[in-house]
Amino acid sequence: CPCYIRKFCFSYPKFCTRAEGEELLGMVPLRREGRRLGVERLMLKGGRMTLYFVSRSDSPYYASAAFGRVIKYAVSHVRDCELAEANGKRRMRVGGVHTVAEARAVLDEIMSLPAE
Repeated sequence: CPCYIRKFCFSYPKFCTRAEGEELLGMVPLRREGRRLGVERLMLKGGRMTLYFVSRSDSPYYASAAFGRVIKYAVSHVRDCELAEANGKRRMRVGGVHTVAEARAVLDEIMSLPAE
């Protein structure tokens, strides 16, 4: 067990088991990986991963290879993905993602798709 996880769980013993501490601390690199895809915000909640994109519709991000990969993933996983815009915020929800490891696998799959 890495020492930072032990320290974290020791600091919050009522709220955190070792597994929960690992999950929580795994969010930092997960969000960093999401930024490589142009994701402004990434949330894991209720068995779903939500990716929030740039809110400006004229952003060059929407013409980028990274966004092309996201769209390819959404098209090839229609049952799991939902693209939406609400209150000027654009997002993609991916269902069936319960853990940081599953979320990382989804992001890795998106990154591995060929860019157009």
